Amino acid sequence: MTHECPATGCAREVSISMLMCRSHWYMVPPPLRTAVWNAWQDGAGAGTAQHSAAISAAIRSVNEKLAAKGTNSGPGGAR
Repeated sequence: MTHECPATGCAREVSISMLMCRSHWYMVPPPLRTAVWNAWQDGAGAGTAQHSAAISAAIRSVNEKLAAKGTNSGPGGAR
């Protein structure tokens, strides 16, 4: 199963086990990436308020960076 990367303008399909495509994931600041993984807790944290908040913050951080650069897709462009 796959889903579309949530970064604005990105149409890349990513595994359901991943939050976003690789290029956008590495645009997330390391502390936020760590927060997503810590809240995930090997799947036990999925859907918790802490995990949802971490995911939202990670997506927001990428979309803010893309907006500041004046682009919709970031590294590699939208596909």
